[in-house]
Amino acid sequence: MLISEMVAVLFPHLARVCIDQVFRAGTTVRIRASTGTMEAACPDCGTRSRRRHSHYQRRLSDTAVGGQELLIHLRVHRFFCRNATCVRATFVEQIPGLTVRYGRRSIPAARALRAIALALGGRAGPGLPSACPPQ
Repeated sequence: MLISEMVAVLFPHLARVCIDQVFRAGTTVRIRASTGTMEAACPDCGTRSRRRHSHYQRRLSDTAVGGQELLIHLRVHRFFCRNATCVRATFVEQIPGLTVRYGRRSIPAARALRAIALALGGRAGPGLPSACPPQ
């Protein structure tokens, strides 16, 4: 099995990005990734644009791997909106299944956190099963 196939099985939400590097920093596994997006649609008017404004790096917290925190360093592009009547001059590409606007967590991590919060019903940690047996 190729590494790209294994990543697609283990991390299907990362299938649309190019993984440049995977490394460990302390107890955190970090993935450095970028997008190959050449064109994106404006979220307000839907006009597609190929004209890039700039790029920057987002940091997304993701679901744990092997009991270790996973952090994604994702390079995304900002595009100019080509529609002169649109109120948005620039916009940032979003990766379906991975990012949302202003999100600091991946979509799967946000879903997992939401499920835990609903299961606990607003109560703190005592409702969670312990990962370690009592001493």
